[in-house]
Amino acid sequence: MTTPLGESYKFNQEEGLYYYLTIMSLLEGVSVYELDLELKFQEKLENYEACAGIKKAIDEADYKTYSELKLIALELDDKYNI
Repeated sequence: MTTPLGESYKFNQEEGLYYYLTIMSLLEGVSVYELDLELKFQEKLENYEACAGIKKAIDEADYKTYSELKLIALELDDKYNI
C-alpha cells in the first residue's frame, strides 16, 4: 500500500517536530524514562508521527553527547522557530 505524497510529507514534518521537541526536552533535563512514558502514551493514541520522532531522539540520546544534541537543536531552531 502506498501513501499519497502529501500524507508522507505531513508525516515527515510532524515526525521532525516531535524529534526537535524531544531533543529540546532532553537538553532541559527531562529523563529518558519520562520520554519513554510519553512514547507509550502516544502509541495508545496511535499518534505514529509523534512515536517516530520521540523514538528517534531517544535512540540518538543513547550515543550522542550533550554537545552533539545541542548542535542538532541549534540546527533545527531556525526550521521550527519556537
